[in-house]
Amino acid sequence: MGRMLRLVTKALPLAMLRLWLLAVLCLPGCFLLAQPPIDTAAIKQQLAVIRDRDQKTRTGRDSVAFRDYIDSTNLLQIEELISKYGWLNRSFVGPEGNITCFLVIQHSDSATQIKYFPLLYQSVQQGESSPSNLALLTDRILMHQGKMQLYGSQVVSDKDGNNVLYPIEDEKNVNKRRANFGMQPIEDYAKLFGITYKPPQ
Repeated sequence: MGRMLRLVTKALPLAMLRLWLLAVLCLPGCFLLAQPPIDTAAIKQQLAVIRDRDQKTRTGRDSVAFRDYIDSTNLLQIEELISKYGWLNRSFVGPEGNITCFLVIQHSDSATQIKYFPLLYQSVQQGESSPSNLALLTDRILMHQGKMQLYGSQVVSDKDGNNVLYPIEDEKNVNKRRANFGMQPIEDYAKLFGITYKPPQ
């Protein structure tokens, strides 16, 4: 390569040599500038479809029997997007797209949740994702590990089929932790699930 370069440059007049060198030096930048723009509108539309599928299986509207399959296909798409663009921040895909990214990871298996936890954490630190989403993912991971949750976000069924809060660590201070993450008091949150919350004595 070096010999070829010397042969080529030796045969060029000085003016042409300058133009040739300028072109070579600018070439990487030209390729960089030539990259097609990201079609964020198409990504947002894709995320809207993913979110609709995710929620239909959880509101009883459709496809409940195929929830696992739908979750897995949603995850494949979200992981592909994350591999290209990183965590799907608000400034990139808007608030709805950002929440969709979180929901799909939240509804995935424990290993996947742990894998993407640092990306969500960083996004929250940058003001690009909701702190409450980080709290929910934290509780979900802890619950899957058989540990007590921190923010009281996880609800399970008791032996009679009634909704109950999954056990909470340091429960007397749960509302302080929730407030730090912009979450409503646990008493109000519990009512959404038909639970009358009684603080520990």
